[in-house]
Amino acid sequence: MDLVRIEDVVEWKQFGELEHFRFSILHIDEAQQRAEILFKFEPHLPIILHRHGSLNKLLVLKGDHYIYDADGQLSEVRPTGSYTVAEACDRPHSECGGHGGAIVLFSIFDNGGKALYELMDPSQNVIAALTMADLVALHE
Repeated sequence: MDLVRIEDVVEWKQFGELEHFRFSILHIDEAQQRAEILFKFEPHLPIILHRHGSLNKLLVLKGDHYIYDADGQLSEVRPTGSYTVAEACDRPHSECGGHGGAIVLFSIFDNGGKALYELMDPSQNVIAALTMADLVALHE
């Protein structure tokens, strides 16, 4: 009997021109203002620098989830099964998968219509923001 791998059955999408990850919006609860999204991170290729403007709850489903400070220093490794509650934070970071990549379930909570994520250039200038309304539009 062949085991089915989650990465083979989920419909992954690319977010614009951003590299090194794919996503799949599983559900958006507009009444509760919460989104459930799977992210698939490539191995050892950090995504764009960003900061979280809202509460995120994360469950690492597969692989190791690497977190890097803005200066590129590895700050945390979250192994499969790790559950993290990440409050909104002004400190930018990047992230990627470990040796085999990573799949992480994010529960993203709205913060009154403000940016859920701010995307940044290497100099930490905000170049784009993503809101719950943006996620709803991506899900339609």
